[in-house]
Amino acid sequence: MRNIVYYNVSLNDTLGHVADGTKLDIMALIAITLKQSFVPDEIRNKMNSLRKDGIDPRGIEHSGRWENLMSSVIFCLCGQVPLRQEVLRGRQIMMALPKELRTIENAEKIAFSILPYVLIGFKTHLDEYFQADSNIVADVATFIASLHENPTPVARSFLCAHRGKSLTEKHILIDSVPVKKAQVTLNLIKGVLVNDPWATSRSIRWYQQGSTEWACLNMFPEMFLNYLTSGRIALLLSLLRKHFVQIHEVMATPDPNQINTGLEDLDKVTLEVLSFLAEKYGEAWRLTDFSKSTTPKDALVHTALEVTLSEVVRLMPFYSAMQPGKEHQNKKTLYIAQNIESAPDSSPEQTDLIRRVIERFFEVQVMHPTAKALYETAFYYLWGQRCATRKVEIAIGIDRDHNRFQHVAWEHGYHACGKEGVATTLLYARRTAERSDGTALSDYCLRQFWR
Repeated sequence: MRNIVYYNVSLNDTLGHVADGTKLDIMALIAITLKQSFVPDEIRNKMNSLRKDGIDPRGIEHSGRWENLMSSVIFCLCGQVPLRQEVLRGRQIMMALPKELRTIENAEKIAFSILPYVLIGFKTHLDEYFQADSNIVADVATFIASLHENPTPVARSFLCAHRGKSLTEKHILIDSVPVKKAQVTLNLIKGVLVNDPWATSRSIRWYQQGSTEWACLNMFPEMFLNYLTSGRIALLLSLLRKHFVQIHEVMATPDPNQINTGLEDLDKVTLEVLSFLAEKYGEAWRLTDFSKSTTPKDALVHTALEVTLSEVVRLMPFYSAMQPGKEHQNKKTLYIAQNIESAPDSSPEQTDLIRRVIERFFEVQVMHPTAKALYETAFYYLWGQRCATRKVEIAIGIDRDHNRFQHVAWEHGYHACGKEGVATTLLYARRTAERSDGTALSDYCLRQFWR
């Protein structure tokens, strides 16, 4: 008997005929789905051809049967139709697992429980080099193997500011987080963890920027400027607060399998990164041109200059190494006064927060581009380092962008802690270039919920 713990990871309302967290036989799940009128003929035919026995969980013998069953389970969970190539990735992942996990006994525990959620949530490729929005098969196999060695996994993910698609105005926060899509992303991670057959307890921690003085450091600077120059910093803070509460409510929903879920303020991580950089490169690191610095260029600085800098320059063109002068100070004073005056809440607490938020922005604005690149690099470097040193942690990327510098920096941090030569365990969830409501698995998107 092959069982799976069901979590609805459909982006539409067609599924939901089984309660989240229910454990059931996969053939029973398929039988329930077959009764639904929306099942496309392609999947219906595969479901009807299935036999309960005679399917090798490794996909070696009678591989066509394995593929039909995997396609059927994927559709039952998310309502999307996978391409054969996407299903084949599952067999390739199984073959890339360590030898002890390729036994019949362990393959039975992995193939039709945890693996369908992995194939739904994470696009993979065979090549050994980085591809944006996709994961190396070897890394996916190592990710699963790391669960085998980790009885108390904690899945850690970071969120960007919830920026909407710009139509009439550029770079604005959305009014409200799409709660349904946030729940689907959470369910996907739950599906991976609860179907991990070796875990005794499971936790999920998401980190999001709250309405604090560090707000500017974790969003597009152009977006912050949009609110700053129009006197709407109070609105920016209000939206950040609202988004935090909405995601917190999603995370606080009790789970039938006792997964410990929680949302934490990103400030905790921000301050860790700033402290790390000040200790490693000196208190004046923000104004340092690391391309000309006499300090030896370690792996972190090298990555910042060679990989990250071009991304920083493209997205944040106004950073400079200029020392704050009188004009800089006058502009800051003016913006503080304008934003305090236009704020609907004139309490001392709100006034003080607006002032500190703007002061932090002006501190960040005079960062040298190479220093800003170093900050972005260090963020992912320390994430990789944490995963290497705290074996309970696993990394799942659900923030909006998946760039080469993130992969390289995370890998450096991971390998710096004795993991040299080992495939990494950072997986980035699926993302489509543009929002699509199609029925193919390639149309499926989880990252940052709406893109």
